[in-house]
Amino acid sequence: MALNTEKSLLLVLLAAISVLGRAYEPDVISPLEIQNRIVSGSNAELGQFPWQVILKGDAWDDLRCGGSIISSTWVLTAAHCTVGYDSIFLMFGTVQLFNENALNMTATNIIVHPDYNDKLHNDVSLIGLPVPLTFTSTIKPIQLVTESEVSNDFVGRVAIVAGFGFTQDEYLDYSETLLYARVEIIENAECVNVFGNIVIQDSTMCATGYKGSDMSICTGDSGGPLILYNESTKQWEQIGINSFVAEDQCTARLPSAYARLTSFLTFIAQNTGIAI
Repeated sequence: MALNTEKSLLLVLLAAISVLGRAYEPDVISPLEIQNRIVSGSNAELGQFPWQVILKGDAWDDLRCGGSIISSTWVLTAAHCTVGYDSIFLMFGTVQLFNENALNMTATNIIVHPDYNDKLHNDVSLIGLPVPLTFTSTIKPIQLVTESEVSNDFVGRVAIVAGFGFTQDEYLDYSETLLYARVEIIENAECVNVFGNIVIQDSTMCATGYKGSDMSICTGDSGGPLILYNESTKQWEQIGINSFVAEDQCTARLPSAYARLTSFLTFIAQNTGIAI
């Protein structure tokens, strides 16, 4: 393929993509009880997802993304959520987007994956907190997937996503309450059919709505955790980071894409000192 043609194809593909904005017993409900979707989804209860973090930009109503607590001093999110920002405003322990009583802090220690690019490859970022978190029933870290699971692609597994993003394509406003949904992990080949192999890499993972539904992440849900319940350890663990969906197609039953955490465990461990 000629260089100009390939570049044009890449621009078309990227234009069609919308970036979305440790060992603790889970306080969340059983996976079998979770239903509905972030797009027109169900409200989360306080303490149901105690690792969920809200990232805001320069203003109180400037929702950037979601994130996850991975230790008392580190938050994990998507790279595109932090690029261009010298500081990020963080909120913890709340399911309300505008909760003035929530624990909050401003962080300036932002580490973007060195190989992140505008194709959304390596869409991973770490945020170091200025003071350690004190864990409570509503503020706890999520267990990360481990090195022993690197060979597991999780295809066919049911996972959970949560966020404050758009609730439907035509309603361009964020949810004021944390919403959650079930999605099913699919083969990357299915994602390539939608986004092409220029965007979808081995370090990407994809999901669709559970049982063919239109459950999905949407704009504003970026950076939040993709989690599943590990029956062996009886813990929730994070296997991905919300990255992107097809633009204006959140409810079209198209795949959503995530950074595959098993590809980034070394990056996380080297920069945080967390034993994985």
